[in-house]
Amino acid sequence: MKPMKTTKPMGGTSSAHAHSPDGVLGIDDVDNTVDVHKRLRELTFLHETSQVLTATLDLESVLRSLMTQVRAYFQVEAASVALLDDETGDLVFRVAVGKAAEAVIGLRLAPDQGVAGSVVQTGQPELVTVAHEDERFYAGIDESTDFYTQTMLAVPIQDGDHSIGVIEALNPRSGSFDDEALRLLPAVADLAAAAIRNAELYQRVRQAEQRYESLFEKSADPIVVLNLDGRIVNANQRVCEILGQNREALIDADFCAVFDVDRQTFDEVIDKVQRGQHHRMKMTLAMPKIALGASALLDRRTLETYMAKIDYGGREAIQWVGHDISERVALEQMREDLTHMIIHDLRNPLGSIMSSIQLVQTAISEEDETLPVMKLLAIAMRSGRKLYRLIDSLLDLARLESGETELQKVLVQPDQLLREAVEQVHPLALNKDQTLEMQIAPNLPGVLADGDMILRVLTNLLDNAVKFVPREGEIRVTVELLNDDLCFSVQDTGPGISPEFRHRIFERFARLGNFKGIKGTGLGLAFCKLAVEAHRGRIWLDSEVGSGSTFYFTLPLGTGNGD
Repeated sequence: MKPMKTTKPMGGTSSAHAHSPDGVLGIDDVDNTVDVHKRLRELTFLHETSQVLTATLDLESVLRSLMTQVRAYFQVEAASVALLDDETGDLVFRVAVGKAAEAVIGLRLAPDQGVAGSVVQTGQPELVTVAHEDERFYAGIDESTDFYTQTMLAVPIQDGDHSIGVIEALNPRSGSFDDEALRLLPAVADLAAAAIRNAELYQRVRQAEQRYESLFEKSADPIVVLNLDGRIVNANQRVCEILGQNREALIDADFCAVFDVDRQTFDEVIDKVQRGQHHRMKMTLAMPKIALGASALLDRRTLETYMAKIDYGGREAIQWVGHDISERVALEQMREDLTHMIIHDLRNPLGSIMSSIQLVQTAISEEDETLPVMKLLAIAMRSGRKLYRLIDSLLDLARLESGETELQKVLVQPDQLLREAVEQVHPLALNKDQTLEMQIAPNLPGVLADGDMILRVLTNLLDNAVKFVPREGEIRVTVELLNDDLCFSVQDTGPGISPEFRHRIFERFARLGNFKGIKGTGLGLAFCKLAVEAHRGRIWLDSEVGSGSTFYFTLPLGTGNGD
């Protein structure tokens, strides 16, 4: 600690005294005894102060206890601690005891303001014997309260070579600070610095623990902490949701039993992890309905899990983290299925085209007039158009989603669109002995639309009806006016669609659970929705299980370009 500075010289006298003869204590002996008692008193104070500072790691409690000790020992009217704010550089009075304490707490001083600011900047203690005569003195508290500062002793709290705060003691009962105060208060400041460092270190550790606890508890992934025997020590909220159990029921439970994991495989994994290896594996987990949510269709989830050894409260433990990859697995399966379905849908019409051409070639080369060449060509043309529609739908789907498709709008007649769509689908309906009816309201106006795109919407809806309606079923397609729109509908006598699937019916790759045996890309209705909405129309479904389905879509009438 640097030498004490004072605004007023402090004088003193000294004299040498000899020991009194004959064993009688002289003046020097009495002085020595007094010094010993004083020194013991000082050491006792420092010891008690250090015990106070180590009693808790809460900084506010530490500083308040410290100032209470200082005020009682030095018999001062008030004592306070101010610490530097790392963000602003201001001195902030954190704790004050004694008179006007409430007015002092929270007071901020600029780094160069007041005696306290000077002490922090210079790193030297200051003894101010007449406070109001010192130009550095901040009189704001005195002016706003009935407190009057006469004498003050301010010492810096230092961390290494720089000051982090200041302790102030004001107005000793004796009227002045003696040598003991000038010697002891800096020692108290050193103890305070150590206590502040400990409190800050504890706070950082606690904040790190809280961050971990927050990440652990609020993680969207299930996390389990296991002991080395594979029993559950802790589990986060996501685990409880997945398993449908409360945390208390999981603590100390066997992991293999809870997650239905093979014991031998798990023991081998635990052995590797204990040796410091990280381990990844996939596992399938049964999920209760409460964990799935209303829109979920799966009752099992695929998890990608990660296991590693960690330090958990000073003991070795194993952390298991599961990441739900069910959607990724389902998407991969969907893509694989889609590839097969597209190949199937492309191969069928292509096969019909090739077969028809080969037969036509045979008829021409062999001059065989018994072969129905015109019918074969019609089959080839029909299959070619189907192939063309499928390829166009695949290409247009991505462009419609990105908004890049420019509609080629012309004035089209709704009755012509309907007849052409029915003509294309009619042979498929005949193959299943289905009745395909057409109803066209009279005097329908033309509509500005991309005729080819709307034709594909109609043929997709009719294709679906033919596909899902059983043999000898009925399909009815209509067009009529609905308010200021043209309304098309395709009604069938098929099995209908369950309510839980209806909200997904227009999604890409949607495969309805009760129609898994029926082939298709799952893109047709998604294309229909995007194509109709690109025309500023709307599309919807009415269906009842066992009573068939009706798909509707509208196109707005207009005289302009429809934009």
